[in-house]
Amino acid sequence: MKVLIIENHIEKFKKWLEELDSYPEIFKYECLMNYRQNWDIEAHDFYSMFDTCYKSKISNSLWGGSINSSKSIMLLLIEQNKEFVRSMFKDLLNESKDLSLRVNRFSFHCEEMMDQLPNSKNKPVSHKHSPKILTLYLCFNDPSLYTIIDYRNFQSMMQLFENANIPMEFEIERIIKLCRGLFKILSNDEKLIELHRSQIPEEYQCEHNMLLVHDFIMMHKFYKTY
Repeated sequence: MKVLIIENHIEKFKKWLEELDSYPEIFKYECLMNYRQNWDIEAHDFYSMFDTCYKSKISNSLWGGSINSSKSIMLLLIEQNKEFVRSMFKDLLNESKDLSLRVNRFSFHCEEMMDQLPNSKNKPVSHKHSPKILTLYLCFNDPSLYTIIDYRNFQSMMQLFENANIPMEFEIERIIKLCRGLFKILSNDEKLIELHRSQIPEEYQCEHNMLLVHDFIMMHKFYKTY
């Protein structure tokens, strides 16, 4: 990544933020707050806990809505075997283990559980747990370490930054490493942090975290003309 190009985009982002009446990405911070208030890996009623964690008064778009989505599929898998799913999440969120292996295992177990579902005309054709959804789980668990990865937008931004070796979508560890580097650059701009914080309602109790990287990448289509 070329820092001068990134800094140019940061200046455009700041100008855009200064002129905003309402922040389009605010729903993510409401979702994060709701997750933090409700997530309990040891919950007896794991189904209800998960269902409550991934609800929003603003938008369910992060997990694809409530029907035929990553959320609805995960609830189906929890119904099938909640303890196995609980162990899947414990493994995925265990920072003492290799990230790539955690992500790959989670995806593999989703496939495994889908194969075990009874065949019917209503059986989903996919578990819908793309890298975006897996990074959503990781980000909500610890947004100081992870952000949400929408790969096409990430890839486009890396091309703009003239990154000579852009990771493939499945290379989560390399993608996260680049995002952490971008977060460090963004965090060094005090004016940007101030402007960004002013867009997040205090009721969401949200500290400075790596969701800023997702905002910066996703909002490029709006601020690129500045």
